[in-house]
Amino acid sequence: MSSSILGRGRSLEPMTINSTSLIAVSPGAGPSAVPIFHRTRILRIPRSPKVLAGLVILAVFAVLAVLGRWMAPYNPNTTDEKNWVQHVLVPGTGPGTDFPAQFYPLPLAPSAAHWLGTTVFAQDAWSQLLSSTQATLFVGLLAAAIATVLSVVIGVSAGYLGGGADEGLSLVANVFLAIPGLPLLIVIANYVPAAGSSIVLVAAIIAVTTWAYTARTLRAQTLSLRNRDFVEAARVSGEGRSRIILVEVLPNLIPIVAASFLFTSLSAISAYVVIAFLGLAGSPTSSPPGLWNWGEMLREGFANNAVRSGWWWWWAPPGVFIALLGTGLALLNFGIDEFINPRLRAAGLSREAARKAGISRRPKLGLTPVLRDRPHPASLRESDLPASGDGPGEPVLEIRGLSIDYGCGDEAVHAVVDCDLTLRRGRVLGLAGESGSGKTTLALAAIRLLRAPAVITAGEVLFHSKPISGDGPVGTIDLLAADDDELRALRWSEIAVVLQSSLNALNPVITIGAQFDDLLQVHRPHLSATERWARSAELFDMVGINAERLRSYPHELSGGMRQRAMIAMAIALEPQVMILDEPTTALDVVTQREIIEELIGLRDRIGFATLFITHDLSLLVELADEIDVMYAGRLMERAPAASLFRAPRLPYTHGLLHCFPPLHGPRVAMEGIAGSPPDLHDLPSGCPFNPRCRWAMPKCRLELPRMAPLDGDAREVACWLHRDAATVPAELALPDPALARGVGR
Repeated sequence: MSSSILGRGRSLEPMTINSTSLIAVSPGAGPSAVPIFHRTRILRIPRSPKVLAGLVILAVFAVLAVLGRWMAPYNPNTTDEKNWVQHVLVPGTGPGTDFPAQFYPLPLAPSAAHWLGTTVFAQDAWSQLLSSTQATLFVGLLAAAIATVLSVVIGVSAGYLGGGADEGLSLVANVFLAIPGLPLLIVIANYVPAAGSSIVLVAAIIAVTTWAYTARTLRAQTLSLRNRDFVEAARVSGEGRSRIILVEVLPNLIPIVAASFLFTSLSAISAYVVIAFLGLAGSPTSSPPGLWNWGEMLREGFANNAVRSGWWWWWAPPGVFIALLGTGLALLNFGIDEFINPRLRAAGLSREAARKAGISRRPKLGLTPVLRDRPHPASLRESDLPASGDGPGEPVLEIRGLSIDYGCGDEAVHAVVDCDLTLRRGRVLGLAGESGSGKTTLALAAIRLLRAPAVITAGEVLFHSKPISGDGPVGTIDLLAADDDELRALRWSEIAVVLQSSLNALNPVITIGAQFDDLLQVHRPHLSATERWARSAELFDMVGINAERLRSYPHELSGGMRQRAMIAMAIALEPQVMILDEPTTALDVVTQREIIEELIGLRDRIGFATLFITHDLSLLVELADEIDVMYAGRLMERAPAASLFRAPRLPYTHGLLHCFPPLHGPRVAMEGIAGSPPDLHDLPSGCPFNPRCRWAMPKCRLELPRMAPLDGDAREVACWLHRDAATVPAELALPDPALARGVGR
């Protein structure tokens, strides 16, 4: 955007950059930017105690399933009626009676010879338990595997292919969902007499009754994925259906598939125990012989009055094993998403690091944790407090020494380091920098909206509240010390945010008007329904949208209209601070200009302070009063907009300005910036920009410059070229237009 926008009672002169052609220029004397590649980390063992406990339990059962038959001291079918039961004389028989002596067996209690005692059939209960583990576990896992394969094939195919394939496959799944699972399982097992002797057959029977629910879930998720941008990009690149399903769609469903597999395993084990308990899985003594399993042990124990007789060692151990295995699967399921999903895995803080940092491992949603013993800037002095009155230029939001890390301990990424910002009433502060420089992190951390694993490690954020509407909190509020209720009262009412993607920020299944109504109900409960609708219509009129559009859903509006709707929602409560996070990204230049003009008019009308985040310096220079430039998480230059545009003092700012091809001016080589932004895990020593700087000096590679004022200039810069009588390049020593006119911006 090269022409000026009128606002604030003045206009900017036309501004151009004397560079047009897209010819790359060598960075000259500066060091070349060498890309550094880091090996991707493989999956690590989860640190959650629940997941670790689940893994340990499952590992024990896995060992028993594989080695149980060899670990058993006896064959589970072996009997020793002479030594392995207690013979009790039947009353009324034997000596002194007219009947010969008769005895009935009683099982032996646990002992060194029989760890879990014996049964009334003179069999070792411990050997039966170990042998039963193999069949029970294998049937459960195999049934879960078959059911998962069926659900993935049918659910994902139906969701992605759509049309007739979706209708047919969904009909099959719905039929199986409509049939009660357990009765169907009992009927099938009853009519397949050989099922009890075959692990594969009984697993297949169970799988047939358990796959449909997961298939429906996967179909629904696939329907939402198949129209995502990354899938569309795969179609554009010429990938076939099979490859898109396997490579693009299925990896996004792995957490659901893994969780469903664990749940189906537990369901399959329970189903196997049930049919065995009912005698439908075959007895080990029948023909053909069935398999020893926990359900068979329970059946025999209950059938022979083990519970009434107090023979707990016969029926309790298989019940305990079932409960333990279910517990292990459930505990593992708690952490399966975090373990498989790389975004969630990166978001988890280690327990030890979080404990040392003095923060909770489970911070509240929507409340960025703050380090307990974080360093604070110098204490407030009376002279530091904003002066009385509410005129323009008065500080409303002060950020001092703010530092934000992602993660804790040695693996923490220092995303923002020691940053100071001051927003003033009625003024626009621009925050510029390349993607990944920390702009959004800094802004959202100020109101504690960053999600885990973000942690505020230092600094303070002071909000000097003087509500425009007159019904909000008054006075200086430390946002980093505020609790959830205090922040909730301030957010949107006094500090509003317009996020990058308006389509994602608006609820897709609720009309725009209903979302406005919800906002006003929460923060302005005294308004009636009619008044809320009138206020919503007034706000739409302020941003140039017909009030009839309040009845529309977000997808029915264009990108520019959605962004206007978000701005209208942001100003609904007349906030004191407006944070605009790249609000014109992905919009055409005409729509950009319209939105910028609306913002200027609203700012002049309401008087809020604005933090405008963008990587487009040519846009900021027409809108902002002051511009701060960030690089690698640090503020590197601060200056009035016109001064920074006409006479940059930082090599990085100079490079950013010369990345924009203007529409007019002499045709010269475009310089740009060599290399790429640094990896925050491996920042260079000294100035973080020195590997890409054409004017880097030896000192730049050794010492980190700090923000400091320039002599005779209304700006601050972090660069050694302006210290210690260093030779300043001509490109960084251009005359400041503000000084030349004798006025400050």
